[in-house]
Amino acid sequence: MATASEPLYMQLAATLREKIAKGEYAPGSSLPSERKLCEAHNASRNTVRLGLQRLVTEGLISPSHGRGYIVRRPDVLVYNASRSEDHNRRVTAGVDAWVQDIQEQGRTPSQRISVAIEKANPDIAERLSVEPGSLLVVRRRLRFVDDQPWSTEDSYYSHEIVHNTPIAEPADIAQGVIAYMASLGYRQVRYVDDVTAAMPNPKQADELAIEPGVPLLIRTRVGYTTTIPIRVTVTAMPTDRNVLRYELGTHEQRS
Repeated sequence: MATASEPLYMQLAATLREKIAKGEYAPGSSLPSERKLCEAHNASRNTVRLGLQRLVTEGLISPSHGRGYIVRRPDVLVYNASRSEDHNRRVTAGVDAWVQDIQEQGRTPSQRISVAIEKANPDIAERLSVEPGSLLVVRRRLRFVDDQPWSTEDSYYSHEIVHNTPIAEPADIAQGVIAYMASLGYRQVRYVDDVTAAMPNPKQADELAIEPGVPLLIRTRVGYTTTIPIRVTVTAMPTDRNVLRYELGTHEQRS
């Protein structure tokens, strides 16, 4: 609720925020034009723009070409981060774990896969226990939900291990990379996740169509055999459209 002691643009933002919360401006609908807001609040155009930008930063509205500002939809999907390593689940479903998660939520997933050979930067080198500058094979996925860009996932592997395998090719692997690595003698037995947040760089903001003020959730996962790390996967997910879920412990069926 707006207070008289606040700057006018903050009062305007508070009024619009309250109307959005009450449903007067529904998700997907357009706000009044800047001119109409100026007239309704007896405010300058600069004041109105500051108030609108405040709501953009909060993730409540977004600019839309030809429609002014629209109320954003609460469009959040769940990614089951622990179940994604479940080989049995992948074999049963016959599809990528992320693909299955999105399908189960009634949406249509798709992805573009590319592969590159790169030199390991110090961070990835440390996680993979290789020397900085060592050659790596990098599998990159740009993931879409209902044809909208949703997240990215970059997986790093030692070039020496995977360079003559399907992992080095830009296509999905039906059995899953974890199972394929096991067939090569590199059976993953555990993984470690680091989850952080960061603002997107210009490339990420453009690639994922991220609105101003929306940070990324960054999950860096290292997969290990009994002796060595064999995979580093960095997933970048805009926080306004993703929930990262972990399931711990065992599920016991009740009779």
